[in-house]
Amino acid sequence: MSTIKTMQLALIILTVTACTKPTENIKIVVDTDVIKYTALINVTDGQNGSPAPANTSIVISGAAAQNIYELSGKKEIKLSSGIVTIGLHPTIAPTADQPIGVAVEINAPGYNKETRQVVFKAESKQQVVNIQLTKIGSTTPPVVTPPPPVFNNVALTFTGRCPNRADLEIRPSVYVYFKKSDSNAAFQYLGYMDRGNISTNLLEQNATYDFQIVYGGDTYKVTQKIDQTNYNLTIDMPAACNF
Repeated sequence: MSTIKTMQLALIILTVTACTKPTENIKIVVDTDVIKYTALINVTDGQNGSPAPANTSIVISGAAAQNIYELSGKKEIKLSSGIVTIGLHPTIAPTADQPIGVAVEINAPGYNKETRQVVFKAESKQQVVNIQLTKIGSTTPPVVTPPPPVFNNVALTFTGRCPNRADLEIRPSVYVYFKKSDSNAAFQYLGYMDRGNISTNLLEQNATYDFQIVYGGDTYKVTQKIDQTNYNLTIDMPAACNF
């Protein structure tokens, strides 16, 4: 078992939901907040803002590359819907005078290679790195996506569900994207969900939204109409259920 998986198991919280028997209806709550310093890599087609092509590859290099993992603890790092979250091993942390940097190289057939430096700093545990791909030979400047409009605050609580494990419940700490369900627009960044909780002012009342997360190399979505100020949403997360 990997070190990260062992540390994740150590953070499992047992919640007893019934008192008839000590072992009856025990719910195991798994907190995914194991990798503390993370960076969401969001790769899009610079011409239209859509996710990077499915055959886009990502390579991490540099002296610290051996300490980089996908958010779920995997060493294999790949894009899903153009997105992946990478982070430092839980025992590795930057300091105020010693940030930790790696190079991220993105390659897709028919597009120019893109390379970015991702620097993990002590004062910033989360960051978003947007990378726009340009087609070889194209002179069209990358599209600029306007920021979403601002509305009243809405609080969302996400609970991850394990399709084959009714005794497991996931409390995800992940980056969240969203878009209106009836829109053909690309997903936009909503914010970082801390242990299942996120508060945002980017959701319009009486509108229906698709919410998207990427974890363990897979993309998960859930839909909700917004007509209240608080919601509890359940989202399938089988990649977090392998215990």
